[in-house]
Amino acid sequence: MSHAPIHTSNPHQADRMWLLLGGRIEPVRGTGEKRYLHEQFSHPLRTNGRRQDVPAKLLSRLNQLLKRRAANDSRWSQP
Repeated sequence: MSHAPIHTSNPHQADRMWLLLGGRIEPVRGTGEKRYLHEQFSHPLRTNGRRQDVPAKLLSRLNQLLKRRAANDSRWSQP
């Protein structure tokens, strides 16, 4: 089983992936920041919502979620 990490600089694509993987995105009022929440992480991730790039920490968490999802995929388990 091979897992290819994602590399994107498109914030809209990263947000869509986060939501598809079961996360939530909340705006932080009055600051222009976004809060990324997921049940598998104990601390939320806060990013600048005005920037037009994807922070490395968000990419790292997306790749962790993809890796966990691939590891728990029943298609790859032994019968």
